[in-house]
Amino acid sequence: MHFDLDAMRAAPGKLFRVEGDEDIPTLDWRGEEVHMEGPVHAEAAAFFEGTTNQVVLTVHVRGRAHRRCSRCLADVVEEFDREEELEVYPDEVQGKYLELRPFIEAGARLGLSAKPLCKPDCRGICPYCGADLNHEDHKPDCRRPRLPRDPRLAKLAELLEERR
Repeated sequence: MHFDLDAMRAAPGKLFRVEGDEDIPTLDWRGEEVHMEGPVHAEAAAFFEGTTNQVVLTVHVRGRAHRRCSRCLADVVEEFDREEELEVYPDEVQGKYLELRPFIEAGARLGLSAKPLCKPDCRGICPYCGADLNHEDHKPDCRRPRLPRDPRLAKLAELLEERR
């Protein structure tokens, strides 16, 4: 996907639009290799501002990415939907076309969450025994520090044990 800069320079102020799917199989994001589920859908609009000699570009991207939960490492499919507005100077662009792929990739990166979670209340992994606390209790040989029991809550602890 691209815009023809010569056509844009010939018609200052005219809005040009392009829409389509960009095939981005993987995306490097903060050292993590993110796999996209299908192509990233992009809609872009741009016009040439003759007085400042710049292209005002709006890029809207939508897609789905396969990630890992930041607490328990379970697979997560994260949806993203992001719109960015940028100013591009055509003198800095090599060739006669403004390629949109770098802007689409940047929009996808900005649409991804910093710490994806499989669910909002994910309990994560026990740092002592490695148990996934969402699906299992601590392992019998877990060496996590045990907190001393408060004698005022002893009766409550007994009731909780009876319910299990």
